[in-house]
Amino acid sequence: MKFFAVAALVATALAASTGLDNRGKQCTPPSYVCKHDNSGWLVCNVDGTFLDAGVCPEGTKCTYINNLPYCV
Repeated sequence: MKFFAVAALVATALAASTGLDNRGKQCTPPSYVCKHDNSGWLVCNVDGTFLDAGVCPEGTKCTYINNLPYCV
């Protein structure tokens, strides 16, 4: 019985530390969005948070074409 209690505690700790719960989830991979200032784009990683994925070249801005972000 103690084994199952310890296993349950370990599983709960792992889920909390790896972001497997939905408390901090921002997105569902694979998702891409323009940054708020349209200077580049973000990508959704496996734990459901957006990461900086790139910066648009000078003179361009991030815009959506067919629901995907592109620098134009």
